[in-house]
Amino acid sequence: MLKCRHRLDRTEFRVTRDQPPSGRSVVDGAFRVLQALPRAGREHQVANLARLTNLPRPTVHRLLHQLRDAGAVEPHDGRWMLSATLLGLTRQIEPITGLRQSTTSIIQQLRDQTGTTVALVVPTERIYVALEVIPGRDALPVDARSGVEMPATTAAGIILGATDVPSCRRRHFGAVVDDQNTMPGVACYAVPVALPGGTKASLQIAAPSTQSTERWAAAVHRAATALSRRAATLHP
Repeated sequence: MLKCRHRLDRTEFRVTRDQPPSGRSVVDGAFRVLQALPRAGREHQVANLARLTNLPRPTVHRLLHQLRDAGAVEPHDGRWMLSATLLGLTRQIEPITGLRQSTTSIIQQLRDQTGTTVALVVPTERIYVALEVIPGRDALPVDARSGVEMPATTAAGIILGATDVPSCRRRHFGAVVDDQNTMPGVACYAVPVALPGGTKASLQIAAPSTQSTERWAAAVHRAATALSRRAATLHP
């Protein structure tokens, strides 16, 4: 059986005074803060970041200052924002400028409705990249971060590149499923997202294989339609 590797996980990050954070934990926490920052709002930003990332508030404070020192975030008018440098790197993989920022709310709504890990995947010159990832309620044995490379054998990767898709993985309206084909213990459901200029992205949900991702097919297709309409308002 084909095995479809899809790296999407949520690692618990806890810091105690007796045990300093490991390098991996610091990186995980920093990615989670960066990912949540656009959704944290203007008011009570640190408290919202702590809630969204499940990190203690002192940890969020420390990570924000470390990210500032690294040039990834910057303070502005009493709140934290992604830096121009980081936004510039994001634009390098965006097929349409502003796609990630303009579609995050739709992706968040799909995550809230399904409880699954939701990813918007886009093609670059050589690889497929998760432009946005919002982790689900259940941890997965894979790496769930924006910017992670998505193997071509994932459901999202097949949507974007494969021409010979096994019939057992095809579904109606161009959807593709992944039932532990890439990563044991992970099930995925992905659909195409039409973008201006004839390009496309892929919207994928992922959950533990004990859950059926296909039960959310209608919600995923509705979200993909909403993403396409939102993208149509952007300039390619």
